[in-house]
Amino acid sequence: MSQHTSRLRTLLALSASAVALTAIAQPALAQTAAANTAGASTVEELVVTAEKREQSLQDVPVAVSAYTSAKRDVVGMTSIQDFVNFTPGMNYSGTDRLSLRGAGRNTYYIGNDPGVATYTDGFYSASSSELFKTPLFVERTEILRGPQGTLYGRNAMGGAVNTISQHPSHDLSGEVRGVVGNDNHYRAEGVVSIPLADNLRIKLGGSQEKADGFIKNTGTANDGGSINRTYFEGQVEAELGEKTTVWVRYSRTSWDDTTGVGDRWSNLITPYDTTSIVNPIGVGFLQVNPQFGYTTPNPGASDPYKMNTNRNGYGQLRGNHLLTAQVTYDLGFADLKYIGGFQQYNYQTGGDYDGTSRTAPFTVPGSATLFYPDQTTDFNEHKRYFSNEIDLTSKGDGPLRWIAGLYQYQETYEQRIQLASPQQAQLAAPVGGLGTANPSRDFVDQYATLDSKAYAVFGQATYAFNDQWSVTGGLRYTKDEKSGFESQRLILLSPLVFKGAVAVDVSTDMDPNTPGVQNFRSMSNSWDAVTGTLNADWTPDKDTLVYAKYSRGYKSGGFLLGTLAPQPEAGAEHVNAYEVGAKKTLMGNLILNASLFYNDYKDLQINLQQLNAAGTASANNFVNVNARAYGLELETIWQPTRALQFNASYGYLNTEITKGCCFYDPADPGALLPGAQPSGGSTTTNGVRLVFQDLKGSPLYQSPKNKFAVNANYTFDFDPGSLIFSGTYSWTDKTIYQPFNDAAFSVPAYGTADFRAIWKEAKNKYSVIAFVKNAFDQQGYTSTGSTNPYAIFGSPSPAIGVGGPQTGVAISRGLIQPRTYGVELQYRF
Repeated sequence: MSQHTSRLRTLLALSASAVALTAIAQPALAQTAAANTAGASTVEELVVTAEKREQSLQDVPVAVSAYTSAKRDVVGMTSIQDFVNFTPGMNYSGTDRLSLRGAGRNTYYIGNDPGVATYTDGFYSASSSELFKTPLFVERTEILRGPQGTLYGRNAMGGAVNTISQHPSHDLSGEVRGVVGNDNHYRAEGVVSIPLADNLRIKLGGSQEKADGFIKNTGTANDGGSINRTYFEGQVEAELGEKTTVWVRYSRTSWDDTTGVGDRWSNLITPYDTTSIVNPIGVGFLQVNPQFGYTTPNPGASDPYKMNTNRNGYGQLRGNHLLTAQVTYDLGFADLKYIGGFQQYNYQTGGDYDGTSRTAPFTVPGSATLFYPDQTTDFNEHKRYFSNEIDLTSKGDGPLRWIAGLYQYQETYEQRIQLASPQQAQLAAPVGGLGTANPSRDFVDQYATLDSKAYAVFGQATYAFNDQWSVTGGLRYTKDEKSGFESQRLILLSPLVFKGAVAVDVSTDMDPNTPGVQNFRSMSNSWDAVTGTLNADWTPDKDTLVYAKYSRGYKSGGFLLGTLAPQPEAGAEHVNAYEVGAKKTLMGNLILNASLFYNDYKDLQINLQQLNAAGTASANNFVNVNARAYGLELETIWQPTRALQFNASYGYLNTEITKGCCFYDPADPGALLPGAQPSGGSTTTNGVRLVFQDLKGSPLYQSPKNKFAVNANYTFDFDPGSLIFSGTYSWTDKTIYQPFNDAAFSVPAYGTADFRAIWKEAKNKYSVIAFVKNAFDQQGYTSTGSTNPYAIFGSPSPAIGVGGPQTGVAISRGLIQPRTYGVELQYRF
């Protein structure tokens, strides 16, 4: 990046900060433009339920970004990445890896929980799939930043996300939408509301979307990043007498994408490792490197949007059934509300593991074994969970407002990870006649199950001393129980040891079904915590809110199931969070909001590499470290005229691990890359020297330091209708996606521009939208995964006798979509 570009981006960020700081305000995004009867411009009030009661967004002392379906249509927010771009402190790294203000998780093994709580209509969903729903099915999305442990409880360390559905209309009405675009993209969707009686109505809707893959495959397999998704929902809403309201929603989602579910669009972007004999792709000693001696270059090294594989990638979401229900009974002095739900799904993803289209067998120097390079991966999980919550919420306009509730949650989870070499016949039969048959020819077979239960009781109250001052306090007690089982089968088939120029082929089958092999175990534990919040509000006038708050958050301890880790259990996470913020509305047409926060994390859970108890091999471990995060978040809406509107957001996030030693990086076990911090000595295992590192001073993964977005839209009014031109630019700073502070493991900063033209018919019967996203076809990355075969199996020890000095890392990166464009037609009746 040039010095000029760097200065320009710095000036843009500082300018955004300066504008918002002049008003001392705090987050509010998602209001729609409107004009009052006098013709002056104004910003329409948005009502949210961030504190489980309806309040104006400008009156709630929470850092919350809210996005209505109308706003999403104008700005062009059609994917989870758009939420990330506009929400300060938010990041997404594929396969359900949400983070807010540095709180998230860095492992996909079951037994541990996310750091951001996601909800669907108040039901804890444990998945971000609802954020992929189009605006047609969503009334608004609320993203609460900072610990929300009092009212939202379960795992809301970084914050909570609540997707709120569009309810049935009292009138017979509906809408259909169709989208066509490049890469053969199309989406057809529709909803209809049908009143069956004065007090009973239903709503039905569905969507079908397909698109070709944008990661073009030069091999024989499918392209990566294709979309094939269907969605269906049905709702029933009724008033049972004057005091009771019932609402039920059922939905079913099915995805059949390539590369991976959850926008996990990743590709290997570094050259193939053609010189190391052992496997550079994560499992090390188990198999020979399938890229050894390969002469075809990796196309992804010169163009990240190209790949070369012979195995089809797949990302399948099957049987995703979601049922939610709300029942509200008016007691007069308070509302008694039940919120419950059930969800289950099967998620399976996998494909080519060797990263090439190579299939012909080869030999390595000194070995008599014929090795086949074709390797596959399969990740399969089944999950089901349900919860029940009862809230009692006060009514009336008195000085005291309160809410109290009970909560219960139960989950069952099953996960299997298999790495295979389908052509390697030696893997099919038990090595040495022990164990069981292996027809799928797996060399790694990990299996784990988990049962989780959680219970909570909570209460929160706000007392207003007068029109200007009020104080809020809340407490929650949570009890978590987990029990799990794990097993692992590893089959080693690799020339590990060299004697001169002769390789000694080593074969070992660690089958948990073999008597005497203890490659399985069970574990269980429980954790509990008291969390809470204390908040002071000052409202000097009806257009100003200033608040200062303290919150304590909690995430239950957990396990690293499926890995047989020497240290499989990590303790509970805690955070002490401090925040000051303000919300200011000027002249009815300018909202300038800000929040300043400091989070002190204790026992943050991370999956890291350490030696096993015997000091003879490396292993995953689930550990706790301490960290801190502080930052500034700004959002603004300005409606200078009836026709012109600006929306902008900026987030500064500074994170650092304050205590965490001593671990080694499997991508840099020799601690030789720039940024490495050797500490705690070293050891030699299997002839390889491993150097431990101190994580102190490293930033938290998935936490870009600077991020901003700005949208401008202008409306031309005509007798037949209106024409809106909308443009958005978003920019994200470089981001590290691993716990070690090294540039090799980070993705560079990037920015994208989107444009939309929207024609709306005067009676709002139909709209036509022309759009282009990532208009200038910029490359951008949303994650990184890396290994370093040269250091692991290179020259640190002559006992291995292969490779050379450490020269680099093998990196896969998640990709943003390249330029996409198309037209959308909306018709309402």
